[in-house]
Amino acid sequence: MNRPQPNPHTNGPRTTRRMECPDWSANLEKGEYREVLFWLLLLGSWQFLASPGSKNGIIGAFGAVVFLVFAWANMDRLTGLGLDHARWRSAVRANWVYAAVSGTLGGIAVFAIGTASGQNMKLSDDWKLAALQVTLGPVLEEFVFRGYLFAFLMWSFSRVANDAGRSWLVVVLAAVAFAAVHLAQPGVSWLQLACVTSTGTLYGWIRCRSGSTAPAAVSHAAYNLTLYAIARAMLVYSKVSASL
Repeated sequence: MNRPQPNPHTNGPRTTRRMECPDWSANLEKGEYREVLFWLLLLGSWQFLASPGSKNGIIGAFGAVVFLVFAWANMDRLTGLGLDHARWRSAVRANWVYAAVSGTLGGIAVFAIGTASGQNMKLSDDWKLAALQVTLGPVLEEFVFRGYLFAFLMWSFSRVANDAGRSWLVVVLAAVAFAAVHLAQPGVSWLQLACVTSTGTLYGWIRCRSGSTAPAAVSHAAYNLTLYAIARAMLVYSKVSASL
């Protein structure tokens, strides 16, 4: 008499298949957790500052401070996940001074040129936008234009020109690309594009001089901060003059 065979689909011990994911712990143990935290802090703080509501702004401002401290403390260490191309490196003291002074003078010059030509130099009253453009914005934009794009252009023209000529060519091309992106903003004039191209050239020169995008970000932040400071000072002056 034949005994019925057990149905493998209904009888016997069941086995469950577990979803297997790649093991990222090995890479994180090599130090790439710094790069992950870098992007999480930058983009997370950006999102809070760009969101409506004062509570989001406070969280974003706190995150921006934490990000800047983290980025400064991990200078020369952010080399994984492609960040080696961004060249977030330390620099000698003179380059930091050049960056801060040139950014400030550039802001003064651009504000004077814009005012003399009749441009509307009034900036946003939103403190969250101001915080974004003085802290996170310069870092991200310099990473993209004086970091990744700069490295790509240097590689692309490696056989076209000598080192000096190639450097200046890349500086100008990165500045033009930087200005072209600002065309997405409504009401941008040709004078404003010329000013953005000039400041982009300045940031590229600082990048070449220092070998790092960090001083370029400092110059960019000093430029934006100067514009906001002058615009605010002019607004206060006009209000005081009107009340007299």
